[in-house]
Amino acid sequence: MFDRRLPLLLLGLLPAAALGARQGSVGHTTWDGTRLATLAGTVPSADGAFRLPAGEEASLLLPAPGPFRSLGFFWHGAPGRVQVRLQLADGSFGPAAPLAEAEDLNEGARGPGAAAGDATVGALHHAYGQSAVAVLLEFAGPCELQDLSLVWIVPGTGAVPPPSPVPGAGPRGYPKPPVNDRASWGADPPQCGYSYSPVTHIAIHHTASASEYWSTSWSECASNVKATQSYHMYTNGWCDIGYQYLVCVHGQIWEGRGGGDDVVGAHDGYNRGSMAISNMGYFHAPYNQTLNAAMIDAIGELGAWKCDQQGIDPWGSSYYLGYGGTMTNLYGHRDVGLTACPGDLAYAEMDTIRATIDGKLQGGGGGGNEIILDTDSLQTMGTWYTGTSSVDKYGSDYLWTSTGTASRAAAWWTPSIPADGWYAVYFWWPQGTNRNPATLLGARGPGGTNTAIVDQQHNGGQWNLVGTWWFPAGSSTKVGVVNDGASGWVVIADALRLVPQ
Repeated sequence: MFDRRLPLLLLGLLPAAALGARQGSVGHTTWDGTRLATLAGTVPSADGAFRLPAGEEASLLLPAPGPFRSLGFFWHGAPGRVQVRLQLADGSFGPAAPLAEAEDLNEGARGPGAAAGDATVGALHHAYGQSAVAVLLEFAGPCELQDLSLVWIVPGTGAVPPPSPVPGAGPRGYPKPPVNDRASWGADPPQCGYSYSPVTHIAIHHTASASEYWSTSWSECASNVKATQSYHMYTNGWCDIGYQYLVCVHGQIWEGRGGGDDVVGAHDGYNRGSMAISNMGYFHAPYNQTLNAAMIDAIGELGAWKCDQQGIDPWGSSYYLGYGGTMTNLYGHRDVGLTACPGDLAYAEMDTIRATIDGKLQGGGGGGNEIILDTDSLQTMGTWYTGTSSVDKYGSDYLWTSTGTASRAAAWWTPSIPADGWYAVYFWWPQGTNRNPATLLGARGPGGTNTAIVDQQHNGGQWNLVGTWWFPAGSSTKVGVVNDGASGWVVIADALRLVPQ
């Protein structure tokens, strides 16, 4: 356990944190290795570096020059294993997230005036609910740092409500999915002109920011996208955000780089001829965040639109202009660079993404006859509450109730079934130790009654097959969950998926 008393005592030794050159609401403070070592209570090395041998730990609380919402890093050296906790305005500390390298910002050329220069750039961290005033860094050796810079991004002016779907069509009429445009997240104007190249490839990335996966609302995601643009422009000296599109944990698609269709981005060091989709989160050890169904579906919608428009085979390979060679048409960043991006767990979903895109194209529309229903179409009986805190939920929220109540509580969907037949039935729930280990699910209608018992303490954050049941055409069958069982547990109603067999 790190001793948090030492940095609190040492704060009085810190110089006033002077912001570096500013671009809008962004600035940075640099601590050299000697000062880091002094704050950690170690002896600076002869070369002025901050060093910790293997097995040793140190904790530093570094103050901000003022309230901030998002925090980035760049450094010279090897920081080792570092946990980052933002200290909030009320004195509490947010959850820990790793100091991770932002691989997408460390490939390719940096622009003039890049604050990071030749330093390694780390991923962003965000505060939710209130501003942050300092950052606690928990180091575990081995560590060797010549310097460490903290990039402070202060709150913006806010975003406007979500936009309407953006129309568009390819040769077979596959529509462009709803996209939150740049105005919705308050984009700054670009600092240069754009270049264009027809898209032949789709690149899958992650932002490597674990805290982005913890967002609970549209507005938090919008603020995270704005912080990403500010970070790219300030730290790397790029003229705009690098990615063409971003997808947040709620399945929302965000327009990134401006300029419109086929604009060249900055994301893998090659860029020309590719469209980048960056998943907002950290899909790699030790946090192991996963692409949920909402994210995969959003990527599939965006990919199906672009593949239809440009005649791209999601399973094929072709010449990638910027790369100067053949590459799979849908590729992960690691396929063209020495990087872990888009994270092991996202990379493991590449074939799922290809199949999702292909399935949508073969169906000529948004997913063919597959049916997915979220909480917005739930009907309820009894007392239910809305939850948002579980990070492995489907979409933005879920409903919950307690077992063992005096009156029965039920939540159900009434899907519109296009044709009589057998359907694979999947349920999604966020897991937890307080969940009912024997939750009763079922379907009732003219086709009969089917039930299943599931353990909601496990297998959360994914689609769970509970059976293959017969459904008649129409909207006469109810599918849902009840709060039967011994008292003391929580039952979750989150999302339903029906796949025709």
